[in-house]
Amino acid sequence: MSGPGGTLSLYLHIPFCDRRCPYCHFTCFVNRDPTLPLRYVRALAREYALYRHDFPGPISTVYIGGGTPTALDAPAREFLCAWFTDELAGDLSAGAEITLEVNPESAWPETIDPWIEAGVNRLSLGVQSMDPQVLEFLGRLNTPASNRRACALAAGRVDNLSVDFILSTPADSLAAMENSLNLVEEFPITHVSAYLLEIHPTTRFGREVQRGTWVPLPTSQQADRYLRAVEILRERGLLPYELSNFAREGMRCRHNQAYWTGANYLGLGVSAHSHHQGTRWWNLENAARYCQSIEEGILPVAGKEELSSQQKREEEVLLGLRTLHGLDASWEKGHRELWREWIGAGYAVKDGQRLVLTAAGWLVMDEIALRLLGAT
Repeated sequence: MSGPGGTLSLYLHIPFCDRRCPYCHFTCFVNRDPTLPLRYVRALAREYALYRHDFPGPISTVYIGGGTPTALDAPAREFLCAWFTDELAGDLSAGAEITLEVNPESAWPETIDPWIEAGVNRLSLGVQSMDPQVLEFLGRLNTPASNRRACALAAGRVDNLSVDFILSTPADSLAAMENSLNLVEEFPITHVSAYLLEIHPTTRFGREVQRGTWVPLPTSQQADRYLRAVEILRERGLLPYELSNFAREGMRCRHNQAYWTGANYLGLGVSAHSHHQGTRWWNLENAARYCQSIEEGILPVAGKEELSSQQKREEEVLLGLRTLHGLDASWEKGHRELWREWIGAGYAVKDGQRLVLTAAGWLVMDEIALRLLGAT
């Protein structure tokens, strides 16, 4: 690979969790090997070193996700924070956005302050709900009290604070959802990610739904909840800029926007994905195998693909439709009747020279994308 030029976004995957949530389909696990966390973070640093000459930066955004980065034990956390300060800092652009994901139950001064000292300037809290019944249903370890404690702690350390919510669980009510979203009035929250509960077949929830243990909310009810959440957040100054993301003026997540605009990004760690000028690759899923590969000086790549022109076209549509960036006016040519239909139904608007979906349009985005691509 040759250097990409321009800036780079960097993702670090920390797969360790104190408990695996029943809806989670990401590569993460409850670790039983006390030697693995330090071994793993050393492998992250080494993986970056293996890529460094091909990706000289500068790095404009860093996202430390998981898993639960704040669940790292002290030796692993100290190593990674020291690596940030001593090695990575020199590759960052001025004003780089550096995000750390935090679970409220593991948010304490000793788990957050070393990251702040190392340069983290944005915290993302996995609140999910302020209703104890919903949190219990989701298998979470946090509580409404720990959510508030974590928000207060985070707000005292960064000016850029994001919280995550999961909407439309069977344990939720409209009133409970509205109460959860009112958290943005209690604390100086600048960004919200609000997701409808997704059921993946490989998760515990997926197996339970398949067995008929419980039934997801009807699609129409989920849509109503989503549109109400958009309305509530908009009233509180958090405007949607992607189907699940809302921000105050000037506080959109720059790292996620790099993904949505097809920029170059480098993912480090198990299952992490990377993209470089139309080539995409992903890492091994097993943490021990990942570490062994790095220790042998071999990049832990599990698979790779060159995006075809058709794939690039499809991604342009899907990524454009899910954000306020939308699609440029060239997509109107040959599709005018479709766009008139969607604009008339309130699913889309024309914003200058771009075609943009509304919140209602985001709910039927997949259907719109299929019709748009099928009509070409």
